[in-house]
Amino acid sequence: MDHRRTRTQIKNRTPTRTLSDHSRETWEWSENFRTEGRKVNTSTDPEKPATAAALGMRRHPEGGWFVETWRAARDFHPDGYPGPRAAATAIYFLLSPGETSAWHTVRSDELWLWHRGGPLDLLLGGDGEAPDAEPAVLRLGPALESGERPQVLVPGHVWQSARPTGDREVLVSCVVAPGFDYADFRLLGNGP
Repeated sequence: MDHRRTRTQIKNRTPTRTLSDHSRETWEWSENFRTEGRKVNTSTDPEKPATAAALGMRRHPEGGWFVETWRAARDFHPDGYPGPRAAATAIYFLLSPGETSAWHTVRSDELWLWHRGGPLDLLLGGDGEAPDAEPAVLRLGPALESGERPQVLVPGHVWQSARPTGDREVLVSCVVAPGFDYADFRLLGNGP
């Protein structure tokens, strides 16, 4: 079976592209993303941070900025998923001081990888119907001697939220396997 997607098959989905391709195109799926009955504008912003502009990032529905940098060419149909998924996907994700990533879940496991800027608190709120009142807090960052970690795994279906801990923006990558699909994304309430 040929698992490569044709242009028709990927309409309204993020295609397999390189980072340089991302900065030159606008995608239909991100312009009018809807979540729980509300429209989220992910179009470009005149106050885009310099890092977001340099990487061709767009607003993310959960808050912050993102650009998909990789989507595996191979699709498969994982058990428990409503349809085929890419084997894995990766994004750059940027949060500026004072921004938060709203509470959300992803069906797949998600690996967060710290790249630069200040530390980032990643809140894990369990896998119930709503986030736990007292979530676990894991800190991404370079200061291993202070308990920070350069990578953190969030298991699938676990509520998560993120926020910079200081006055510096934070750049991370998020790798999702099986690959990210908005059908597997659940945003709590109205988001940020």
